Amino acid sequence: MKRRPARIAIIAALIPCGLAVLMLNSAPGLMQDEDFIIREGESARRVAHRLKGNNLITSELFFSTAARAAGRIAGTRIRKGKYRIARGASSLDILYAILRGDVVKSRITIPEGFNLYQIAERLETKRVTGSGDFLYHTFNPSHMRALGIDSPSAEGYLFPDTYIIPEASDARDVIALMYRRTRDVLEKIDPAILRERGLSVHELLTLASLVEKETAVPAERTVVASVFHNRLKRNMKLDCDPTVRYATRKFTGRIGYRDLAHNSPFNTYLYRGLPPTPICSPGLATIEAALQPAESDYLYFVSRNDGSHYFSKTLKEHNRAVYYYQKGIGKGFRDEQKR
Repeated sequence: MKRRPARIAIIAALIPCGLAVLMLNSAPGLMQDEDFIIREGESARRVAHRLKGNNLITSELFFSTAARAAGRIAGTRIRKGKYRIARGASSLDILYAILRGDVVKSRITIPEGFNLYQIAERLETKRVTGSGDFLYHTFNPSHMRALGIDSPSAEGYLFPDTYIIPEASDARDVIALMYRRTRDVLEKIDPAILRERGLSVHELLTLASLVEKETAVPAERTVVASVFHNRLKRNMKLDCDPTVRYATRKFTGRIGYRDLAHNSPFNTYLYRGLPPTPICSPGLATIEAALQPAESDYLYFVSRNDGSHYFSKTLKEHNRAVYYYQKGIGKGFRDEQKR
């Protein structure tokens, strides 16, 4: 009989505590939906302070105490990233999401043939990371060395693919993710074939990037690659228009004589051999084509203006094709390659 009053007293004491927790855990008045970003290394106290300042939690002390308790009991920590907090979410709902790392993610596709400038623009459009930060780190030689990339930039080393990436990511994390995909592809390449072709990995990616930009018809990849291989063997300039576009950053529109005369080591109309780095991100099929080109004696190709090309073995034949397809002058030219 004496235990009953004691139980009643305990229950009576717990009721105010429970009500206090309910009140402190409840969503604040006039709370609105908001995207909230937590930076690397932010403490629970700092995050609680900012949440309170943004009118997303009722009590800064309650939130930070709960976060520290979760750390002590379960070993969980607040995770960096961008979180979408819905109006009416309780403090503990928000805390659980942050402890689980339920960050906002974006699905992003990087097409084959995109260069770093185009990748940067798409990443920013998708709110994955800032284009300025991305370009700074991709053109930072010391950062390339830290990643193990043997190039002054990451051009050609970020694999074109579909990614699901947290929004508001650190640009360096995005670069590392995309490079890992390229590394996985490169690890499947037989080093013996590279040695047989006389190519380094960097040269392979550079050559593949030229083939990628010159080829719209998949069946032509190995033939275009054979032209570049043949010209390199003969120490001929590659005369590749996309390298001029890269040198001048003129990625759309026509290129003129002034562009062709632009003095840059990327301009293969002026300098022999491959450009210093790739000029875009080549896909797997193009890398394979650059590694194992078709057997041919072709040294030239010209666009038919429908995405395909006419291939020539001699300059005389090439000039006739150019007159026909680019200037509309026939002079008895017949395209027996076209099917």
